[in-house]
Amino acid sequence: MEAAGPPQNGDAPHAPNDLSQVLAALGAIYEPSSSNETRRQATEYLEQAKRHPEAPSNGHTLALDKSQPAQLRHYGLTMLEYSIKYNWEDFTVDQGEALRNYVVELAQNIAEEDPIYLRNKVAQLWTEIAKRSWGAEWMNMDEQLVELWRNSLHHQAVVLYVLETLSEEVFNREDATAGLRGSDLGRACVEIFTPAAVITEHLPTRDKNLNVRFGDEGWLKRLCDNLNWCLSQDYQSQESVRLCAVKTMGALRASMTWVIPKAIVAVQVIEHVCKALAVPVVELQLASVEVLQAIYSRHHLHDDEFVELVCPMFTPGSVSLLREVYGWTLSDMNIHDLNEQKYTLCRKLSELANSLGLFIEQKPQRIPEGSDLPGIFGLLFDILRNPSLVVSIPVLHCWSKLLRSRIVRDSSVVTQMIGGLLEVCCSRLIRYESFPEDSQDVTLLFLYEDIDTVPERHAFLGNYRRFCADVIEVLVRRTPVEAMEHILAQATEMFQKLYNDQPPFQPQTFSKQSPPVLQVDAQVTVIDAALKGYLKWLSIQGSDPQEDERKRTTMEDSFEQWCRQLLQARFEDPEIAKKVIQLMSTFSTKALPDRPAFALTFLEHMLTVRLADNTAFPQYSDAVKDLERVCSLEMQKLAMKFPDDFTNVYDGLERKINEMIADPTTDDRQRMAFSAFLFIIIHRSTTLDRETQTARMKQMLDQVQSAWQDDEFTSSISSFQSFCGVLGMDRLPEFLSVNNFRGVQDWSEQPLGSDGQALQALILDRSQQLPLRLTKTLLAASIEKLRDGSAAYETAAVLWAAAIPVILPNILQLVSHAQAFNNIESNWCHLPLELQQVIRRVLTDRFWQAGISTESRDDFFARVSGSKSTYEGFASTVRGTVRQIRESSYYILYSLTRFRDFFYGISNLPGPLSEALFGNAHALSAHHLSVLLSVSTHLIEGCPASLRPQFLPPMIEGLFRELDSKISSEWNDINRQIVESGENDNLTDEMKTESILRQLTYSSVSLVAVLLDSRQEFARQDEQSRKNEPPMCDFILSNTAVLERILLFCNSIIRVRDTRSVVTIVRVIRGLIPRFKEKSPIRDFFCNDILKNAITSLHEPYFVDCQKELATLIAATIHLDDEIPRGILLSLPGMGDESRVDRRLAKLKSANRSDERLQRSIVLELLSSVRGVSIHEQGKIERAKPKKKTAFQEQYMSVDQQAPAIVRGTSPALAGVADIFGDS
Repeated sequence: MEAAGPPQNGDAPHAPNDLSQVLAALGAIYEPSSSNETRRQATEYLEQAKRHPEAPSNGHTLALDKSQPAQLRHYGLTMLEYSIKYNWEDFTVDQGEALRNYVVELAQNIAEEDPIYLRNKVAQLWTEIAKRSWGAEWMNMDEQLVELWRNSLHHQAVVLYVLETLSEEVFNREDATAGLRGSDLGRACVEIFTPAAVITEHLPTRDKNLNVRFGDEGWLKRLCDNLNWCLSQDYQSQESVRLCAVKTMGALRASMTWVIPKAIVAVQVIEHVCKALAVPVVELQLASVEVLQAIYSRHHLHDDEFVELVCPMFTPGSVSLLREVYGWTLSDMNIHDLNEQKYTLCRKLSELANSLGLFIEQKPQRIPEGSDLPGIFGLLFDILRNPSLVVSIPVLHCWSKLLRSRIVRDSSVVTQMIGGLLEVCCSRLIRYESFPEDSQDVTLLFLYEDIDTVPERHAFLGNYRRFCADVIEVLVRRTPVEAMEHILAQATEMFQKLYNDQPPFQPQTFSKQSPPVLQVDAQVTVIDAALKGYLKWLSIQGSDPQEDERKRTTMEDSFEQWCRQLLQARFEDPEIAKKVIQLMSTFSTKALPDRPAFALTFLEHMLTVRLADNTAFPQYSDAVKDLERVCSLEMQKLAMKFPDDFTNVYDGLERKINEMIADPTTDDRQRMAFSAFLFIIIHRSTTLDRETQTARMKQMLDQVQSAWQDDEFTSSISSFQSFCGVLGMDRLPEFLSVNNFRGVQDWSEQPLGSDGQALQALILDRSQQLPLRLTKTLLAASIEKLRDGSAAYETAAVLWAAAIPVILPNILQLVSHAQAFNNIESNWCHLPLELQQVIRRVLTDRFWQAGISTESRDDFFARVSGSKSTYEGFASTVRGTVRQIRESSYYILYSLTRFRDFFYGISNLPGPLSEALFGNAHALSAHHLSVLLSVSTHLIEGCPASLRPQFLPPMIEGLFRELDSKISSEWNDINRQIVESGENDNLTDEMKTESILRQLTYSSVSLVAVLLDSRQEFARQDEQSRKNEPPMCDFILSNTAVLERILLFCNSIIRVRDTRSVVTIVRVIRGLIPRFKEKSPIRDFFCNDILKNAITSLHEPYFVDCQKELATLIAATIHLDDEIPRGILLSLPGMGDESRVDRRLAKLKSANRSDERLQRSIVLELLSSVRGVSIHEQGKIERAKPKKKTAFQEQYMSVDQQAPAIVRGTSPALAGVADIFGDS
């Protein structure tokens, strides 16, 4: 090749120019007897060979030589590939044409005996050149494709590869090279795929001078004709014909998302593909369903397109075909001997049925007469009942939407199905995840087959249950009387037969997952969903109000009767009793809000439902305490709903409550909850006179005020040492040392001595004496379910206003000390190192995490509960007490923010508050910092606009200083552990740590998004009164110190290995960039620090899923300034060619800035020569292997805070990327 291209920078002194040397090097690599050093040298030589001016010529010669082994010919193709990808723009027009001719010649010369990977590589090279020059220099490509097409099946395969890949990369994928010429390539594709007649009629304004097509028929027609030919051959026995049909449908599928609908109709794509669906060969059926799914995944079809494209699937013939194929897949759905291919087809059919069903919901009135809607609804119902929930869920989701359409809901076909739909949805609200692991339930076995990880399984089942509940809700709304009657009768029968096949309840065998508990849980979920539907029916006034009122009264009568009946039953199982109490509360407060007599009956029931505790069975005992806690909460809800009715019987209630408070078996928590119950009645009553009401509330609140005002208490928490003393922990180090905690390996196996148990009891008792619980309880009673500005709110605000200045100094001391307790370096540094390590271990939480912990959640709690009297139990008491103090103090601070100016208006509060919250925050774990972040968010969001300048700067700066430090250091630790760990290390703890860190990172990033984006203002209960406040982002952007602190945090996040956080923060930064067009330190920070981190992340394989966002950010940053970004780019390895960089920058600056894909593509091309590997390609190489579930299924399994798998020892050596800017 005379014009092979200019030499590349960095050629080796002895650059290869002899094909024989290339052959020798390749031979050395594949020769079994070669040493590693020889192979390394040969590999280096071959990499250099790709850069040589003669590489295209040598590659072409090698690839064309059929006497060479296939792997050597493949290497020849990679030589051509390197030249196309990295040197193309340096070639002259003649050189480009010569390279193109090489590839066309290779395609023409492929033979049937060539391995498929060789043929595909040739087709890939064809596509790479097409993306760069088709429609510009290369005008006759379509003609050359047609010539190839007419040759043989294996030549057709090359054409099909090119057509499919071009479709994908120009329209469906984010391909950087195609993106540079997106509109030109898009027009060319439309031109060659669409029949000429369709273009003339339906695209009359198109550019008629493209001159890229050959012949009138277009590729859609050729593909359909080819599919027809394949189906007329002996496809059963001829693999090549089957493969050709599948590849033809692959090319059709890729084009269905963008080709104009009239073209699909004109060449009868749907009819041709349905013929393939009717063939009993699963590969062909799968390929045909994917083409149909691509068509029906299109949105925004016009009415005529809907009739022409969608309605053919509703004809009796099409519906019959779909039902037959679905029935055929069921013949092999034996979970113990599953036909994988047929099962995949079954799942795909369900996804297709979902798409078709949603079209019915959108345009039911457009479906023509003669359509087989009963058949299609029958198919949807059959698929819904499939034993596999993964098959069922797309159609269940579809039903939840279909039933919202009045036309569908009221059709006679669907009316007949209501009973069946209710039955399926009710039966599937059971918690399958709580079944025993050895259960042989078919649905559960399919679930294990389909979904590998526990968190995905839980997320999936949560979604499935949500859709079932949606269907029940809609059906009840449609026919409330009949549906509720059916559901409550079903529930009555279930409660009557609860223990029919089970032994009677025994405390010693108590389990939260026992069959009776799971049955009751499912039934309660059904009734909850039904009540939502009933309440929605109530809220929508019908055309006959009198009839509706009659129905409502009838239903309320039946509800009350049913509830009274249920309250007479006695449930010994505390978990079942709890669920019944919660259900009764929903009925009383929501469905029977005008029936105070029932509320009083229910209240009396809760005051008398006492199950005997038995501490010999810890799990049962905990459940009994939980039942008592729930009763207290539900009593308080009743008090909020019926305060005036309860005021009428207040004296009797007070007597009863005081008796229970005086009962020695009632614990402190219950006593305070009972007091709060009485407080709520007084506070929310509208019949009490204001004076009496205020006096009684003040009497209760005075207890709080005097407890915080107590001088002895203030003195006892004045220093860290005295704080430890007041908790009985002043001699903790001595106790740990004397009892040799350091020498015990497994603390949970070491029994605690009597002195330890005494100290444990003392710590718990001392912590209960702090005024935290009383304050928390009365604060909750004062603010819950109250809108700012209501009379009850104003009363509470005035009363608490006096207490706030009294509470704050000591609550800040408690927060400060409770955080400082975890600060080993400051507060435990006087101890010997071994004892410091013991303290560190005492402070390490035990926690369980779905999908990561190796034991079940119940086993974990049973283990914790069973280890109370061990060394581990003692450690748990110590850290739990301190955590409880910290988190109770946080809650009190949060609650006080509800009193707005009374809290925020205290002039000297912000500094001490920030110091208390953040002074020792670095010592907290990521898990505990998440809790601090949550309360800080509330403190920030609640601040009235007028007080922001005074209150927010120390809060926001302190918070983001700590978040930046903690998140950056913890991610560095995790990345180091991954690099250092061996493959067989126990990953459980590490994965838990990483999962919690991801949650903290994303929560922090979400706060930034709210602070800096005016579209994401906070949602507060008092939002009505805040509508006229200026957005928070205005304040942040006007305060440079606060903004700089947040931007430093944002810059750190660009480098953390959490895709969701990076994508979010990059979008936030991009939103800010237009505000800083003028020269300023912040603009320089964008152009320097943020740009560097964005480029570094872009080059790491981990960040492949953030490439679009990172590349767009880099483009936006380059536009900000002419000099700084240019200097940074030129400093990168492989970017020393100034003229090349300047050409790309000029191209970027002149490109349409609203065309983000083009902007991204230019950036990716600009940076492709860094390290000599295209960033885009690197992403492709490193992308994780796809899971067996489709993107369609993925939507039902996504886990919000999923801990990713940790890959060890497989990361490429990326030290070069880390020091890309020469940073040490």
